Amino acid sequence: MFQIAHVRRLAGATALAAASVLVTACGDDDDDATGPAPRTITQTAVATPTLSTLVTALQEAQLDQTLNGTGPFTVFAPVNDAFAALPADVLARLLETGNRAILTKVLTFHVVPGRLTASQLTNGQTLTTVEGTQLTVTIEGGVVRVNGARVTTPDVQASNGVVHLIDGVLLGSLDIVDQAIVRGFSSLVTAVTTANLTNALRATSANGLTVFAPTNAAFAAIPGGAPANPATLAQVLQLHVVGARALSTGLTNGQQVGSLLGPSLTIGITGTTVRVTGPKNTATVAVKDVVAKNGVIHVIDTVLLP
Repeated sequence: MFQIAHVRRLAGATALAAASVLVTACGDDDDDATGPAPRTITQTAVATPTLSTLVTALQEAQLDQTLNGTGPFTVFAPVNDAFAALPADVLARLLETGNRAILTKVLTFHVVPGRLTASQLTNGQTLTTVEGTQLTVTIEGGVVRVNGARVTTPDVQASNGVVHLIDGVLLGSLDIVDQAIVRGFSSLVTAVTTANLTNALRATSANGLTVFAPTNAAFAAIPGGAPANPATLAQVLQLHVVGARALSTGLTNGQQVGSLLGPSLTIGITGTTVRVTGPKNTATVAVKDVVAKNGVIHVIDTVLLP
């Protein structure tokens, strides 16, 4: 897309006519997304119907003015269908005012300082985002992906950077506590806070963490209710945490995994069903592999008791 920022008034009818022809010809290319545009990134997003959910999120996080700034920025912009693919309750929580800090983490994870066109992206390249966590670029068969999300429309140029439309929302900047909040595990989050374990579950280590996260219903079903004493509650929670990242594909039937409390948990696999057994009871994994920045969460239907 070619834009003429200023057409000088030329002295002479012939020159003026030539300039008019040039303006008209260039105007015909205004919808071409591969050349410089007069709009900022935010203005470009507002003018793109498939980015309306992203615009709402930017406004809620108060980042719309940031992306109106000087930059330059490279934005990997999830389209509306990418946001719609999230569980509806997760998207709703991300957009809640009380979760603005989490939403900001998500959005700034999609932004890289500088102007990077598609031709500058290479297979295996890592990009440090404004949020601080890295994105990984993969290119296979001409298809460009960032952290697994496919670039569907590259090189939408803006005055302060470039936008690449992608088909997924990237949540890799969220730690285990952030994921628990947006996934609606409010009882777990409350218990973690009461037991003074928030910092421990936000910490990053080389091995990562695995958390078997009980649902709200699982906490409500504890005989006599969850322990009120923070130290006792901490013991219950530590039984649910393993000091290494373990995706479901790495779990095997009969496997013993040590909990942070000390006792081992036993993994049982029958077909596609995964169960985890503690000292006193067994839980079934309801949702596998909720990946977080510092580990992975497996949602379980029962609170394991020490």
